[in-house]
Amino acid sequence: MDLTQAALLGLLQGIAEWLPISSSGQAMLAMVNLLGVEPEAALSVAFFLHLGSLLAVLVYFREDLIAMLRSAASQSAGARERRTLSFLIYSTLATGIVGVPLYLAARESFARIGEGVNLIIGVALLLTALVLRFSPSSGTRSVESALLRDMLLAGVAQGIAVVPGISRSGITVAALLMLRFRGDEALRLSFLMAVPAIAGANLLSLADSSAFDAKVLLTGIAAAFIASLAGIKLLLGVARSLRFEYFCALFGILALLAWAA
Repeated sequence: MDLTQAALLGLLQGIAEWLPISSSGQAMLAMVNLLGVEPEAALSVAFFLHLGSLLAVLVYFREDLIAMLRSAASQSAGARERRTLSFLIYSTLATGIVGVPLYLAARESFARIGEGVNLIIGVALLLTALVLRFSPSSGTRSVESALLRDMLLAGVAQGIAVVPGISRSGITVAALLMLRFRGDEALRLSFLMAVPAIAGANLLSLADSSAFDAKVLLTGIAAAFIASLAGIKLLLGVARSLRFEYFCALFGILALLAWAA
């Protein structure tokens, strides 16, 4: 993988991260089918590129994050900040319990199945399309009303999204909408949940990403950061008006065709 390819992969990751079409699934499909990267290595690099998106979230939501950190040290902090912090803590615990074993199993499986990765990603994308298709439009709840059950269910949904092809943003927003949260609140919580989840995924991916040149990885991360920062602001408006279940279904069918070829 050269610097140009890494930059293009980073742009793909940064744009797809905020759209419910599975950024890791799209990056893996590109690496396996176009660049000839082994599926196991592609899985690690796909997660490692999320570091650019993590940095973008930290920049874009810095005021929310600072408010939450202050709430942890202040008894006078607002209920919204304290509840958001609790939401992130408990959802992250649930994500780790579900996601870490799934990630390790996926990495081991991809090392054995080779081109069968297209089948797995294709099926996962079609499942994401179904989840998006039948998700309710919006509810009325905000984070102040969040119960422990809501936090754990959202975290479990995010943990399942470690499987490439299942959109992290898509499945977490869908889960929160099913719990009757407002659409804007579901989007906000989904983005904030990405911070600890992406940080954890990068720790798991560090060892396998060492097979790639540091300049290549840094180029991909930088491109993902730029695309993610622009995507958070510019693409969310588009995301609300498009039917992304059709995109997931299309990419899923293409992945299945690549597997069958």
